[in-house]
Amino acid sequence: MKTLSKNDIEKIISRSSIKNESLKVHAGKGDNRETIVDPGLKIKHVPSGLVYTVIKVIEDEKGPKILCQRPGKKLLIYSKSFKDYERQ
Repeated sequence: MKTLSKNDIEKIISRSSIKNESLKVHAGKGDNRETIVDPGLKIKHVPSGLVYTVIKVIEDEKGPKILCQRPGKKLLIYSKSFKDYERQ
């Protein structure tokens, strides 16, 4: 039986939290649906590690989109890509 060190446990926790969390724009259903992504929220693109600041959430018939920025760049994130981002 292997004994896990503190570093081993921290690695396991960090990997599992990244896999389980994805960016969600809304919480609730129907009349109780609330937008939970607000301007100023920091979000991280998990594959690259880049951090963006939310400017606004855009709603249309194709679903929500998030307009965000980092120094020197603005980015529009479509709902199909939300899985690649997490709250910072």
